[in-house]
Amino acid sequence: MGLGLFRRSLVLQQWIAKKCGMRVSLGPEDTGLVYRMPYDEVAPTHCYLNAPYDYCRGRTLELVREQVEDLPGSVAECGVFMGDFARLMNHCFPNRKLFLYDTFESFDKRDADFDVEADFVKGVSRDDLHATCKTDVLDPVSFIRGACPHPEKLVFRKGYFPETVTPDADEEFAFVSLDTDLYKPIYAGLEFFYPRLHDGGHLRA
Repeated sequence: MGLGLFRRSLVLQQWIAKKCGMRVSLGPEDTGLVYRMPYDEVAPTHCYLNAPYDYCRGRTLELVREQVEDLPGSVAECGVFMGDFARLMNHCFPNRKLFLYDTFESFDKRDADFDVEADFVKGVSRDDLHATCKTDVLDPVSFIRGACPHPEKLVFRKGYFPETVTPDADEEFAFVSLDTDLYKPIYAGLEFFYPRLHDGGHLRA
């Protein structure tokens, strides 16, 4: 894409953002424009132009909420990291239990090594993959709990997935987000959640 066309696309996206009722502000120099959703005060997720899927998945979540509104069941996220999407889910489903499955430390070495050995990741060393998703926050669980608007609905399952699913074997889900990035936990998530997904429910992977 030429620079001129790229600049015109920024103008177009800025116009779309304003038409959709979003606030448009300037972010850091390396991110350009930042689009913030109207409910950012509750769930502060930034949608950068270099990661437009954040905006799309946020709006898709709103659509899913409408589609599963009359269904029973809890909601869950597997692969939580710092809880950006968990905050959105907790905001969109304030009356449902939100199960959060993660090591809350980083990728598990067993899963990362499997992807490296199976050549599922290109151009990433074993050490780099082990370091991915590490955070400087000493207690991510407390951090996420404090950032969510309805913390009383959160159910944390800290540890290696799927070993942490045992207490929830009889649970039923209306919406599930699988965002673990690696092959084995995604496969295990499909195996565990799909049979427990209510008819008409949504699973995002």
